[in-house]
Formats: sequence, structure tokens, C-alpha cells
Amino acid sequence: MNRMILLSLALGFAACASTEEKKETTTAATTSGDKSVQPVPSQASHCDTGGKHVIELDMNRDQKADVWKVYHASMENGAKVEVLECKEVDLNFDGKKDIWVFYDDQGNIKEEQFDLDFDGKIDMWTYRQLGKIIRQELDVNYDGKTDIWKYYEGEKLARIERSSNRNGKVDVWEYYAGGKLDRIGYDTTGAGVVDRWDKAPEDAAPAAPGAETTPASNPGTPAAKPATPALNQPTGEANKPVEAAPAPAAGTPKKKTK
Repeated sequence: MNRMILLSLALGFAACASTEEKKETTTAATTSGDKSVQPVPSQASHCDTGGKHVIELDMNRDQKADVWKVYHASMENGAKVEVLECKEVDLNFDGKKDIWVFYDDQGNIKEEQFDLDFDGKIDMWTYRQLGKIIRQELDVNYDGKTDIWKYYEGEKLARIERSSNRNGKVDVWEYYAGGKLDRIGYDTTGAGVVDRWDKAPEDAAPAAPGAETTPASNPGTPAAKPATPALNQPTGEANKPVEAAPAPAAGTPKKKTK
């Protein structure tokens, strides 16, 4: 199946998650360029199913599970309930899991992991607080190292950091204001700090939420980069078990009191 079609399905999956019912809750940019000492986010990250209720769904009706939902038991208002903790998805129906979604106890998505090229390794991580995106990390050349870090404030893109040499060290910083690229800083010496600034063009188009933006000029930057999808809508699922496998368009099941 064409990779772009499958990536579109991944985006569709995330968009559907954002419309699912969820439980109501109330509740400075750095220029340090060396991220090589920071560990790459988990590559395995399978849902912990030990002692938990697992529901399997067959989305394409081929008699094989494509979605796995993991619930753990919790007490709420003196009643025992099952809380959705994790979801795994086989996006391209090849028997291998490609998406992992992790939830907090209020049903908000707190982390998403994607294997974009279906090689068994995670290539994109999205982190959220109360369902709202705060950071996204991408391995755009699929070598197991993060190449792009995106930071959000109020769910708006505030900064992108890039390792143009694909060595885990940031050497390009893009800053956004009011949804538009404002300025770009470069580390041209490898010292890990900005030593040259470019002002964004006056006619620079507003950045779409999570859209990829390439600096106009940056020594050492490859001419082309793989496209990267954006997942920027707040998402979440309520703490709700499923009684039976729903049709593909069905939402997350209601919370069950035992």
C-alpha cells in the first residue's frame, strides 16, 4: 500500500480520536544545541497488559485483531470502574502494531508513538498535557535518532529545533510568533549556540499547525527532507470499556461500573 495513503490513515486515526468523548477535568526557549546526551524515546513501549482487561477489535473484518485497548481497574466514587490506559493499532493490517496511544486517568491522551515506515521502530512521538500538544519529536530519516523537535505553547507552534546534520545536535532554531515564522538562528561552528540570525521574510505565510518549515538558507542542510505529518488537535478518550467490537466508525465505549 502506498506510504502516503497509510500516513493519511494515521492522521485520520488521530483526528477521530480527537472527537471521542472524554471526561472533563480542571486542573523559554533554549538555545542549547546538544541533545546527543538525551536518550531517544522508547522504541518498544508496548502496552502493559499484565493483570488488565484487553479488548481486541477487528476493524477490517478479516478475523484478525487490528486494535487492542488495555484497561486497568480503578475506584471512582466508591465504585469499581475500568479505565482506558493504552491503545495499540495495526494501521496497515499486516499483523504488526504501528501506533501506540497512552492515556491518563481522566481519559486524556498523554503520549502517541508512530512507526511511520512500518519497520518496527518508532519514528514520531507526540507529547500532551491534559490532551493538549506540547512537544513533538521526529526521526525523519529513520535512523533511530530524533532530528526535529517541535514545541507548542497554547497548542500553537512556538519553536522548531533541527539537527540538520542528523547527529542529534541542534544547529537550527526557528521561532514563531502569532503563527508565523519570525526568525531563524543557526549554529555554523558546531558550538551548540546560535552564531547567525536570519529574519523571516515579510511575506512568509502563516505556519499551519504542526506544519514542516524549512529555513531559507542553512549551511549543511540537506536539500530535501521527508514530509512529516502533524498531529495537533487535543485528543482523549473517556474511561470506558467495550462490551463488543464496534464497527470501524464507532466511538470509544462507555465507562462500565462493576
